[in-house]
Amino acid sequence: MAFFMPLSLFVTNATIIMIVVNWFVEGDYSSKLKRIWDNKGILIFCLIFLVHIVWLINTSNFDYAMNDLRVKLPLLALPLALGGSKPISVEKRNIVLVSFVAGVFVATCLGGAAKLFGLGGNFRALSLFVSNIRLSLMICLSIFILLYFMAKRIFFTKKTFWIGILLCLWLLFFMSMIQSITGYVSFFVVAEAVLLSIALKSDRKLYRWLSLVSFIVIPLAVAGFIAYEIYDFYRPTGNNERLETTANGNPYDEVVSDGSIENGNIVWQNISRAELESAWAGRSAIPLDSLDKRGQYIYPTLVRYMTSLGLTKDAEGIGKLSDADVRNVENGETNYRFASKGNLICRIYVTIWEFDIYRKTGITNGHSVTQRVEYLKYGCKLVAKNFFTGTGEGDVNDEYQAIYEEEGSLLDKDNRNRAHNQFLTFFIAFGIFGFLICLFAWFFPVFSDWKSCSYYFLVFFIIATVSMFSDDTLETSTGAVFVSYFYSLLKWTADGKQQ
Repeated sequence: MAFFMPLSLFVTNATIIMIVVNWFVEGDYSSKLKRIWDNKGILIFCLIFLVHIVWLINTSNFDYAMNDLRVKLPLLALPLALGGSKPISVEKRNIVLVSFVAGVFVATCLGGAAKLFGLGGNFRALSLFVSNIRLSLMICLSIFILLYFMAKRIFFTKKTFWIGILLCLWLLFFMSMIQSITGYVSFFVVAEAVLLSIALKSDRKLYRWLSLVSFIVIPLAVAGFIAYEIYDFYRPTGNNERLETTANGNPYDEVVSDGSIENGNIVWQNISRAELESAWAGRSAIPLDSLDKRGQYIYPTLVRYMTSLGLTKDAEGIGKLSDADVRNVENGETNYRFASKGNLICRIYVTIWEFDIYRKTGITNGHSVTQRVEYLKYGCKLVAKNFFTGTGEGDVNDEYQAIYEEEGSLLDKDNRNRAHNQFLTFFIAFGIFGFLICLFAWFFPVFSDWKSCSYYFLVFFIIATVSMFSDDTLETSTGAVFVSYFYSLLKWTADGKQQ
């Protein structure tokens, strides 16, 4: 199950059935029930699933509710099956963990091959089997598992240490390829937690000071990097003066600007579409009113790309484009930076651009980050409408669609999604009381027995919790399986010799 989690939802679900069937066939129910009863954390965690059952009372869309319960069934099945079974040894647990890392490595290699041979499409499609967000969480967990393996010489020796380093570097590189902000943030938060833990607990003074300095310096460096990227975004690379005529003496088109910029340059200014059409036809076989290779219209792609270079959008500007620039436009690149800079920098630039457009126009369609702001805004309105009782287990999506219509949302219908925040989704569906029960069920097993939590579990718990602030982690099959499996495996199957 650990190996196939990032590779096949079908096989993963099949292994859950095998685990549950084995639990029943194995017998010895009295011992299993006693283990569950003695470990109240298991029963409390299962409240998350039971809340979904109880809130069927005020549900009207039972088709959606039944499918949602099917998706979340691992939240009940795996804690009971794994927590009620005999504990496994540390050695066997490590075999499970290294199997998981191997599965993640295979998934990333296949995604890398798809990129190399041009089969992967956009960055999200490089995660071939699960969503790029879910895969990024698995990559984060795998990296910190590998780091612990190397630190404790588990599966690695001094001679093979470099293999672990290369694996971590590859996983970090691939995570930048799939551009999951959730993955970046999870990695940063866990890294900070690990550094703080070393600073507080290490017996070596040098390690303590290095960790403490890193704990302080890394956030400052990240903040400084983001601040510079924001400054660089607004710094013009060309002349933003509004011109009357082109170099050929033709008047520029009267275009209403929406205030959008590329590299600090105003996009919808100094444009002669007639000159662009004739000059572009001499450089490319794709007409200006046709689609680029990403399915976007060439015209706005070309205008934005030329703006990013600080060029006027006319025949003279087309003449200054290199052959590589023409290919970039044909490939759907809207900024020359995207073809020459790393994926992380590009992702940060796009995020700044999305917020700039949102601030100036209120438009969020097709913008993955700022759309989430709209989801949260409408989600808070649903909370206010259903504060005590919630919408019910199966009606969250229906209520979202209804309030989008009522409020006249500017989001296209295809982009009218749910909260993308698991905690807010709990509040919307179950009201204040169900929300508090879910929070209690998620956090109590951890903080009531903090000392027994292993390094692996705490790393997983931080990753999963961070993901719930930016995504409906438990609303997808892969997310529900990832959370329930590792919560159960790392919290309730240890034999007492925690590492």
